[in-house]
Amino acid sequence: MARSFTQSLLAAAVAVVVGGSALAQDLKEAVTLIRLGKSDEAKVMLRSILTADPSNADALKMYQSVTQDEYFMMLAGTDQEIRQIAQSILERAKSERKERSRDEATIKELVAAATGTGDHGVRQAAINKLIGMHGEFAVPALVEKLADSDDAEGQIQAIYTLSQLHSVAVLPLIEALKSDKELTVQNAAAALHHIGDDRAIPAMANLANDPRVGVSTIAKTFLAKKGAKGSAVDLMLGQAKSYLKGDVPVGGFSDVVWRLVDGKLQATDVNPLVYAAELAKSCAADAVAIAPQSAEAITMLAQANLAEANLIQSSLAQGDEKLKALEPMVAELKIAALATGLKSLRTALDAGLSQGNAPVALGSIDALGTAESADSIGSSSLVRALESTDKRVSYAAAQALVRATGGVNMPSPDRVVAVLADAVAEESIRTIQIIDPSQDGKAAARAASGWRGTIADASVSGVGGYKVILNNPNIDVVVINEILPDAMPEDLIGNIHKDSRMANTKVVIIAKDVEAAKARFGDTVQGVVQAPLTGEALVAEVGRVLDGSSNPLGARAEAYAKGASEALRTVAAKGKIDGALNNLALQLNRGDDVAVPAAHAIGLGGSAAQFDALVAALASPSAAVKVAAAEAIGLVLSRTDGCPANVSEALIGVLKGDGEVALRTAAAVALGKAKLDTARALEVQQSLRKVAGQPKTEG
Repeated sequence: MARSFTQSLLAAAVAVVVGGSALAQDLKEAVTLIRLGKSDEAKVMLRSILTADPSNADALKMYQSVTQDEYFMMLAGTDQEIRQIAQSILERAKSERKERSRDEATIKELVAAATGTGDHGVRQAAINKLIGMHGEFAVPALVEKLADSDDAEGQIQAIYTLSQLHSVAVLPLIEALKSDKELTVQNAAAALHHIGDDRAIPAMANLANDPRVGVSTIAKTFLAKKGAKGSAVDLMLGQAKSYLKGDVPVGGFSDVVWRLVDGKLQATDVNPLVYAAELAKSCAADAVAIAPQSAEAITMLAQANLAEANLIQSSLAQGDEKLKALEPMVAELKIAALATGLKSLRTALDAGLSQGNAPVALGSIDALGTAESADSIGSSSLVRALESTDKRVSYAAAQALVRATGGVNMPSPDRVVAVLADAVAEESIRTIQIIDPSQDGKAAARAASGWRGTIADASVSGVGGYKVILNNPNIDVVVINEILPDAMPEDLIGNIHKDSRMANTKVVIIAKDVEAAKARFGDTVQGVVQAPLTGEALVAEVGRVLDGSSNPLGARAEAYAKGASEALRTVAAKGKIDGALNNLALQLNRGDDVAVPAAHAIGLGGSAAQFDALVAALASPSAAVKVAAAEAIGLVLSRTDGCPANVSEALIGVLKGDGEVALRTAAAVALGKAKLDTARALEVQQSLRKVAGQPKTEG
């Protein structure tokens, strides 16, 4: 039976994988059921295969257990669920490969054979080894061959080999287009033309106006074939924006990024978390190189730097030790963004807010907290960010406004204090990502975000939702509809479980039939919630699955509360914090990082209404909190007529006790500021009277 070129390519892509037993037998039986027209029975068996969460190696074994015609039957059938499951198994199978070797000597030998004068069989054998063993790391040697003006046939064979490497060759070839050697650029463009990958469109648009006729002709032909229009800069910025959303095509992820250094392609290893951000940064940098005066290009470069810095920071806070080596890069990325200027940073924040891109928004807020000044703050995008429904964003914006102004002449001061009042009271923050094609998910996310301690967002597609998770692994619960238009829930669940950054992430399924969903997904999920999803049901089920969780919910909330408490202390020194005082008073029983600045803030801006909370804090197990409370009492007393009896008694108790000198000194200062009547003042002095007598000696 003749097979199409596409089918042959697909077969080649997975021919390198082989595999296993029980699951393979299940797949064979499912295929037989499909042939017999028993699709419902086949789907039950196929679902059980995915529920078992087969490894990539097992998927390979399954693929090889049936004929390719049988597999194409599943991929091309009319049943959407069968197609999705078949595609899921295929993608896992294609991922099962050995780590690509970077052995330059071996690669050069194979490239020499692949582009040499041997017969077709010898060349193809070498090409197959380059594909199977070396992948993208074969591209630098092939690019060298593209530039060999003395070997025209070798150039042709190198282009053919690159076309066989296909998608893995695209990014290093795009980088090779920056070469100052015309022959290299022309042949690299020819290879990209044969591969036909859309990722090359912006770079080809840049070459379409190249004065070198051979280069521009290839570029124009490529763009015409793709029907691509627009300026190179606009296309590059669009591509950067797409990468910032996590839009890396299937099979497009790599362990390295490529740069042309001194005319040679060099690979730099990158963590998967920042891979998409690095691609966005590269596209934006290319746009800036073409149009250095373009505000849009400069801002996009700032967005990429800020997003990457935030991704690293947030993952380190989540405990991802694999990123520890990148910690020094955070400051460098921020510096690069700050150098683009205030207008660029504001535009970056506006983009992050409008696109719902939290890493961009949070990174921009952090930068603006440093870049804004008292003179500029009135027109800052930070004010708009205060109204974000994403608490991470609004909390960060409030703190940044305080940091930028020192708490003096802030725009929207009442709103800043109100946001900080909410933040300081956070004790357990839980983040939820909903993946639901219906509008119920978005409505439930909005409703749930109104609950204290809850941050919820929603995506309408499996692919879109998973990109959000990849860009923000600090998500506590992923809530997935059992029916998705573009993915199998089992695949999303399997990817979550395999990502070490999401070791503590819980999964909840939205289902019409709860019991059937429990049977389908088993212990791969931690909960099932009845469809249609509501905010109340969402919060209840998330609370249940997180009950007793080891997730760093409290630590995350403590960070929000600490920042808010410190910010309110700053504001209190110069302005009013009336709207936050009640919440501040409730935080004096927390850790020092929150309670101490909270006590200081109350001391600066509080009133007699907070005396009871401050007196209670004098019994805190923390010495630092006790001292801060005593100092705060003194400051409030200096602004208050009279002194409640419970306050003076508490301070006298501290003075007469055997506590540390610092605490007793603070209590004495506080009492000294109290407006006591004559009788009470005399009573205090008499109660504190001591004789400095000498200890009695023997003999």
